[in-house]
Amino acid sequence: SRSAKRHLQRLRKREARFRRNHNHVLSKRLVKKAKDTGRGLALEDLKGIRARTTVRKSDRAKHSGWSFHQLRQFIAYKALIAGVPVAIVDPRHTSRTCPVCGCVDKANRVSQSEFRCSACGHTANADVNAAINIAARAVCHACPS
Repeated sequence: SRSAKRHLQRLRKREARFRRNHNHVLSKRLVKKAKDTGRGLALEDLKGIRARTTVRKSDRAKHSGWSFHQLRQFIAYKALIAGVPVAIVDPRHTSRTCPVCGCVDKANRVSQSEFRCSACGHTANADVNAAINIAARAVCHACPS
């Protein structure tokens, strides 16, 4: 019915405002932290993430509903104003690569949260390991050579 469509449109707009506000708050915090500590920001290029990844049915709404591009744009313009450098890196194999020896293997991801290198035995939290690799790639992209 017409009233049901109006109600759904109102809900959709409310969710969009919520996401937009959340992205503004998050980007502001990230840029402020980077500026206060004198560091830059490294972001994965998440273009096409929804087509490349699969998630549990219970996580589909969260995964498909969030605006990664909008968050990236907010971070980019706020970082430009604040003078904080932003590097965009290729996300491929960031969670499978060992930061110690450089071994890339699917078997390095023991579980969703644990990383263990099959070559050198280095262990770490998978998210921390990926963040280290993203930071290393950002530094390599910043090099003039």
